[in-house]
Amino acid sequence: MGTSKPNRGPKGFPNPIPDWISDSNSGESSILSDSENNQQDENGNGNEKDEEQSNSLNWSDVRRSFTAFTKNRSKSNFKEFTSKYRKASGGKKKLAQSSQSGKKGAIVLVDFLESISKRGFEETLEEYNIGDISSLSAEGSINKIAEIFIDLDGTDEGSAASSAAVETINKLYNDYTENPEEINVLDNNKISEYLEYYISKYIFERISIEITRALEEKDLTSNEVKGIETQIEYFIDAEVNLKFFESNFSKMNMKEKNKIINKIFEDAYSLI
Repeated sequence: MGTSKPNRGPKGFPNPIPDWISDSNSGESSILSDSENNQQDENGNGNEKDEEQSNSLNWSDVRRSFTAFTKNRSKSNFKEFTSKYRKASGGKKKLAQSSQSGKKGAIVLVDFLESISKRGFEETLEEYNIGDISSLSAEGSINKIAEIFIDLDGTDEGSAASSAAVETINKLYNDYTENPEEINVLDNNKISEYLEYYISKYIFERISIEITRALEEKDLTSNEVKGIETQIEYFIDAEVNLKFFESNFSKMNMKEKNKIINKIFEDAYSLI
């Protein structure tokens, strides 16, 4: 194995373009009702019930908070932007429900990693019809393994999931470059770490896709755009620290996996 960066492919544009890109009051997300009364967390994210029932916040508020963040990339401005983004999207439950490809990719990832932990890396490659990758370059190997996510849809949400998947396979590959045999002893804790990494990257990629057009329409240099995206990614990576209870997915059926993964996505969105 050799250290490499994968070909993540092109990022899509929002379709339709999110309403918060223009200062209009249209396009507010439908709001979910929720009987849970979650208390305000220490990061100031606010009451989740209020997020999901609020109908006073429109996407122009998201745009304004994002503009404030581009001018001052502080953590407080980031939290203000993501809080409004989450609220305008209907709250963590709505965002988790709409993360169809993201959740599908998470299950594929977990199943693949669990296969490695049980059968070993080489046998898992055979099981997934990947075959021998020893003659491929590092980038070629990463992209070949990433084909296990080929069934993720071609929407922008699916593009976010695909990019996150490639990033995660890239990390997996590079983590075991020096001692490739150690990949055969993946345990539940390591699998959970890779799942957390994947979800963090998925949330970043999804937000990044949704703000791409807004960034392009601003009078910003390519370096400034890169700096904004890098800061967003840094904050998301720092905030998404998940606690995995019952993380032994191998003992779960598909319905149980879907339920757990959906809850994990809800928890992740509540943290940003």
